[in-house]
Amino acid sequence: MSSSARKKASAAPDPKTNSASSAKAAGAGPLAASAARGDETAILQAIQSLREDLLKKIDDNAEMQSKELRREISQLKDELRSAVDRVSSCTKSLEDRVESLDTAANDHSDLITTLERDVQQLKKDMKIFSDRSEDLEARSRRCNLGITGIQEKQGGREEPN
Repeated sequence: MSSSARKKASAAPDPKTNSASSAKAAGAGPLAASAARGDETAILQAIQSLREDLLKKIDDNAEMQSKELRREISQLKDELRSAVDRVSSCTKSLEDRVESLDTAANDHSDLITTLERDVQQLKKDMKIFSDRSEDLEARSRRCNLGITGIQEKQGGREEPN
């Protein structure tokens, strides 16, 4: 509570005005009015003292709670910073990993493309060599003589007749 608010809250009604009006209303003499004024002043001073004590306790309690809240907020900020740092570290690690995997995938993709091209070329070459081999085999058989009536040797030996 601010000091101006405390001053307003602690401002007590004027005891002279209240005691004089209450003494006049009671119709008592000057002695009764003086005694009533003294009792009212004592009561008002006691109330004022209690009010000040309560305001001081409220201020102390508010200050203590404020310090406690600041401490808890500070702890939460520290925990949050720590969590953000961990998440940031994990994110950086994952970004690096994704980047390396992306690079590896691109490299492998290039390699696969090269290998596919090589396989296609090898298939063409194999077809060419297969056709050539077949042609050479056919050409080599053209000059062969066909002899009938003589049995072929098996395994390099002649069979007796």
